[in-house]
Amino acid sequence: MPQFLIVVGLIVLAYACRTFENRYIAKAGWIAMLVATYLGAFFLTGSHVAGAAALLIWFFLPWLEILGRVRKLRFPTESEIKHRFPPSRDQFPDLDELSSEAENAAFVATDDTGWKWDETDHFMRLFYHKEQRIQAAIILATQEEFAISYVSLTSRRADGHIYTTSNYPFSFTMKFSPEHQVNRYVDAASFEDLLTSHAAFMKANAVLPETLEELDPDDLSKYVLRDMKGQIDHNVRVGVLEPAGDGLIRYSWRGCLFLWFQVVKDMIRV
Repeated sequence: MPQFLIVVGLIVLAYACRTFENRYIAKAGWIAMLVATYLGAFFLTGSHVAGAAALLIWFFLPWLEILGRVRKLRFPTESEIKHRFPPSRDQFPDLDELSSEAENAAFVATDDTGWKWDETDHFMRLFYHKEQRIQAAIILATQEEFAISYVSLTSRRADGHIYTTSNYPFSFTMKFSPEHQVNRYVDAASFEDLLTSHAAFMKANAVLPETLEELDPDDLSKYVLRDMKGQIDHNVRVGVLEPAGDGLIRYSWRGCLFLWFQVVKDMIRV
């Protein structure tokens, strides 16, 4: 009986910790769940091997999702970005606040746009800072009942090199080309905070303002489309994606393994 109460107590603690927004408390909850899994199997069998095996199940569950769903997904090699109406406040409650933060930082809104890949729908509000030559995007990605929002800041050198700072909360699902360097700043407290991180990122890479490409604010969606095509082409070359016929692509087996590693990294990080 005491052993059962220990496991139940750890599970309750885990779920309680997951209700907090603080990442360290949430991480403590994840650790508590892992400990509960290990102890539950150990108490039932008396074997540490069984406890370790039960623990590993958590890390192999994403593989079942990848095999059962992701492997079946198909994406167009040529995406189409269209003008979009913004989502409702219920769908994207932070859009107005994030837009105000961007405008307070002297960014000018240029377009609401988006695209759809199979089950995933993307909305993007684009901004441009003419003096600093920085493109900003506020993005909402939705898939059924699951939704994530994030902000990205992108500077483009005239020689084709791209530098992006983003608070995207998960590991990326595709690789970036060597010409596209990414600075993930998940803990950004505000748009201004993300902008400060981007400036430090540019300085660390010795990128001078005069080397940046001056963009046409009315054509920002074309640059986004160019970036998407370049990333898809790169992932096809390195074997993460493969042709699926009729102008479509899918994740290869190597790509599925890459996704699994990305998910496991997030599980360990979170």
